[in-house]
Order: sequence, then C-alpha cells, then structure tokens
Amino acid sequence: MINHSNTAESLCIANTYPEKAKALSDLLGLPICHNQSISSLWLDWLSDKKDPTIKLSLCSDKQGPVSIDFLGGKKAHRRQFGGGKGQPLVRAMGQITQNETSRLPTIIDATAGMGGDSYVLASLGFKVQMIERSPIVAALLNDALERANNPTEALDEEMANSIQNLSLVNADSAQYLLDEKPDIDVIYMDPMYPEKKKKAAAKKEMQALQQLVGPDTDSENLLAAALQTAKYRVVVKRPKGAVPVFCPINNIQPSSQVSSPNTRYDIYVIKALKASNQL
Repeated sequence: MINHSNTAESLCIANTYPEKAKALSDLLGLPICHNQSISSLWLDWLSDKKDPTIKLSLCSDKQGPVSIDFLGGKKAHRRQFGGGKGQPLVRAMGQITQNETSRLPTIIDATAGMGGDSYVLASLGFKVQMIERSPIVAALLNDALERANNPTEALDEEMANSIQNLSLVNADSAQYLLDEKPDIDVIYMDPMYPEKKKKAAAKKEMQALQQLVGPDTDSENLLAAALQTAKYRVVVKRPKGAVPVFCPINNIQPSSQVSSPNTRYDIYVIKALKASNQL
C-alpha cells in the first residue's frame, strides 16, 4: 500500500475497463469508483477522435483529462521543433571527454513530472532514468512508456531509439539516490516553481501536477543528495531571476549557468567542487 497525499486519497479509479481498473487499484491502493461524481479527481482510460489509442488519464471535474503521450502531441512537436542540441536544456547537460573521445552523459531526471524534459533529452541520444515520487504521475508515465514500446504502427528508427533511452522508477528521489547510489553522470532537477503573485492560469498539465504533488518543500535535500551522487554535474532548472536552491552542504553555489529568456539552468560541476573541498 502506498501512502498518498490528502489530495491523492480522494482519487478513485473508474471501472470503465474492469481488468485494468483492478490491476491499477491493487498497484496504487486506490478504490474503484462506479460513479465518478463522488470524486473531484479520478483515473480512467480514454481515447479521442484524433487518436483512438486508449490512454490512462487523470480526470477532473474542473478541467479536461490529462494523459502522457511520447509518440504524438506536444512532446513529439517539442522533439521536432524544440531547438535540437543547441537548446539551453541540452547544453546544460554538457559532454564528457575521455581519452580524447566525447560521449553524452547518462542522466537521472530526479523530478520527472510529466516527462517532457526527459523525452527531449532521450530523443537527442541521452540515456535518461526518470524518477517520479507521485505514484499517480508515475502510473501515467508508465502507461505512456508501455504504449510507446508497443505501438499500433511501426515507429521510425529515431523515435524508437528515443523510447529505448527512457526508463522509470517510482521513488522519492533523494532517498533513492542515497540508498541506491546509482552510477550516473548528471542529475537533473526541476523543482516546482514558486507561485507568482500575478500569473496567467497554469496549463492543465501543470494544474494537475500541482494538485497531485503539492508545493515543493524538499528541493534542498534533493540537491544535497544529487551532489553526493552525480559523477559529472548536477543541473537545476530555475525561473529567470529566482535565487539558486539553497544547498545544506556548505551553502554550495552554482559553478556556472545556462540562460534562456524565461529559464535558467544552474550547473554544479562535481570535479570543481571536490577540488575546492566544498564536497
């Protein structure tokens, strides 16, 4: 049985597909509901006119359903038109040079969320392990991975390789890093952005994610665990103008930054931090 947040405890699973509902109920410890009107949030398997594929979706009485799709929609568009290897996210990951040869670093996305950044990196050749602590969001990610690995039509080689570069773990990232001590080059963090006093309504994916996972309260501990685990660098995504995440280890500051109009990537270079005895 998984311990859920108060929000997640009100979730139920629609009985549209009884076998699927029973399996997911056993996995998540959530009840099956035969009448969605008793809950403001529920999980169901849905399709639409544009795509008949059935997707696990987070449904709400306040907004449209949210699902994850690695083969189409916004993620596919971002893969094609996101800027390729020149975009700030990719440049922040760096490149490892050994014996006069270069290779892409292996990456853990410690705050996987809806998987957007992970998929962009995977599509450009990085091996990415997604870690997501919310069992509900992890279920959406796993459903997307299963569909991508079992497509109704053959994938082109580039897209197939992108999917093979992705893996998923449902765990608390800081605890996972400290307990499992994975052999990884780069750890990437995208903590939930602080709320602005004046802002447009968040996109429905972000609204759903915020409702499920709540405010970010432990990015400091995650940064400390990441710095003790990554071999090459830690990268933290921040809003432009925001202060760096506080590090409880010697108040370590970023070694460098990569900026874009609205976002900044704080880079912590492990070799330099060890050389200066900060780590």
